[in-house]
Amino acid sequence: MLSRTHSHYNPNDQNPSFATVLVPQGMEYQAVYQGIGINKSKFKIIAIPAGIQPLTNFLEQWQQSPNFLDKISQRLILMGLGGSLSLNYSVGDVILYKKCGLMDYSQESKGSCDQFLTNALFQQLGNMTIIGEGISSDRIICSAEEKLLLGKKYQADVVDMEGYALLNWSDKLNIPVAMIRVISDGCQQDLPDLTDAFMEDGSLQPLILARQMLKNPSNSIHLIRSSLKSLQVLQEVANTIGKMDNG
Repeated sequence: MLSRTHSHYNPNDQNPSFATVLVPQGMEYQAVYQGIGINKSKFKIIAIPAGIQPLTNFLEQWQQSPNFLDKISQRLILMGLGGSLSLNYSVGDVILYKKCGLMDYSQESKGSCDQFLTNALFQQLGNMTIIGEGISSDRIICSAEEKLLLGKKYQADVVDMEGYALLNWSDKLNIPVAMIRVISDGCQQDLPDLTDAFMEDGSLQPLILARQMLKNPSNSIHLIRSSLKSLQVLQEVANTIGKMDNG
């Protein structure tokens, strides 16, 4: 499940050509946009809604745009934050997905990320990057106890809200995908319940978000601190990716 070994990437292979990066809207998008910096001209950075169904709706609508396949690159990278389901991870760790499944389904439902693209990113980001597996949830997992239980049940390392939706969609179109998550909350970290702050379209309602965080100030302060650290790491990761040869 967990690997820190060198990848089998062949440096003699041509660098993968990709230019489209998908990032959850808001602070994650801003971190990636700022991180890629002067290399923005080589990348198309798209803000996506949070959540399985909102992202599915977004992707299906995106697919209907004229000459869709001519407009996107041959490969996609999903970047963002994720919650740890393993004691092996701490806030700020960078995880490259090998597979991603859907919560409430069996391990067999896990889809695989593109090995070549994942290996190329691993090579670029260095050995500090961890190869792991994720699951996607349609809600925020707030309880530390539930995080640990989910990690054991699904043999997963990270929980997010978008990965499976992208894999499920891209597999039908045969578009290779890689996924990078920076841990924003540890598996022993309880979170304020922010589920009600998300609208049906995946956007956040600031007033409800603030109200929910005020109900649990201790966990909220912890989350703010860990999120700021992970966003800084996400920006650094984006900066490193921005320096890759874009083919």
